Amino acid sequence: MSFPGEELVATTIETLSAGLIQKMDEAEEKRNREFSLKIKELEFYKSNYDKELRDIFDFWFELVRVTHIKDNVNLTTQEKEKYEKKYKEMLGVDKLSRYKMNTIKYGGAETGRVFAIESKLHQSKYDSQPETVALYMWCSILSVLKRDILGQNIAPTDIIQVLVNDYDSNEKGILKAKKYVAKVYKDTYKESPYWAD
Repeated sequence: MSFPGEELVATTIETLSAGLIQKMDEAEEKRNREFSLKIKELEFYKSNYDKELRDIFDFWFELVRVTHIKDNVNLTTQEKEKYEKKYKEMLGVDKLSRYKMNTIKYGGAETGRVFAIESKLHQSKYDSQPETVALYMWCSILSVLKRDILGQNIAPTDIIQVLVNDYDSNEKGILKAKKYVAKVYKDTYKESPYWAD
């Protein structure tokens, strides 16, 4: 036994259900198309982003390596000349400023600060800085980039220990450089740098 209009109600419900399902399918199809476009866009930017970031990291790590190795007493005269030439090329004003700006593009506030301190230390006012300040600053830059861009922590002194075979006999000079840089930073920003703790 059926009630009056039951068929009409069933047909109406089926029609509404079919209409809702069709609208939901259309909405899902639209979301899928938009998602596919976003994925393609992200892949495009990521491929360029990865290449540029890799180039930035390769440059700074190579600069630190060359800075350290160029003064190695075990190098032949020819090798010393080769590394000195490469060092001067890497520190060319145009190249260095381009890499600094490209790096700041991806880094955070501390990236800007560490580059500002590195630049500041070239002023004649700081000519009496400890001998290992330059090496300490380059390693500080690496430390900050690892944290700001990759979210990884490594202390500048740990990087120096990887580079310097006789760290123990040079530790006093390196710690003196660390203290000097931390003071310049604190005088400039009124706080201590996290990477010099």
